[in-house]
Amino acid sequence: MKNSFQQYLDKYIEFTNLYNKEIYYANQNRDDIQPPVEPEIGRFLAFLIKLTGAKKVLELGCGVANSTIWLAQALKEQDGKLWTVDNHPRTWAEAVTNVEKAGLRDYVEMIHANAEDAVKKLREDGMIFDMIFQDCGKYVYTVIYEDVAALVKKGGLIAADDTMFQVCSQVRKNLGLHMDKYNQEIFKDTRFFSTMIPIGHGMTLSYKI
Repeated sequence: MKNSFQQYLDKYIEFTNLYNKEIYYANQNRDDIQPPVEPEIGRFLAFLIKLTGAKKVLELGCGVANSTIWLAQALKEQDGKLWTVDNHPRTWAEAVTNVEKAGLRDYVEMIHANAEDAVKKLREDGMIFDMIFQDCGKYVYTVIYEDVAALVKKGGLIAADDTMFQVCSQVRKNLGLHMDKYNQEIFKDTRFFSTMIPIGHGMTLSYKI
């Protein structure tokens, strides 16, 4: 049963793409995939894109493309493009299909690879992004830390999801340790001005100075 806080949120948080609403509710109770991002997180990501005027966004970890569609829909409305990376062998096919059915295939560059290899290749190609949304394997956040830091422009934003796992009782302890290690690293990094907000399982926002 939803608590009153969530019920109140649901009154106002509308989906920007109707097919994405279908995906969210169809996949909410599946136990063979990672849970899709909550609508308030998806809309917050879209808000960040509109607020910053981002044109080039990188997503690390897309699952079945729920968050991908939130990002791509916002980018479509301001003539931007999303690059999304995921390496899951089964859900990748679902993600591709869902992006197509949402009418956003022309706005998404889909990269089937692990995050470690993908960010290195993007750096080699000289890519720079206005915003990066990080939601891949939690141990990977610190592994790819320097590559991600290099891929975001000065004045750009890194939004890292699930960064309050350390204090979520229902989350495995080792995942919390990985996220706490990431927070320690980003908050002491003088190249960034960071904050953390208690949305979903926590999100750390880092502005590159």
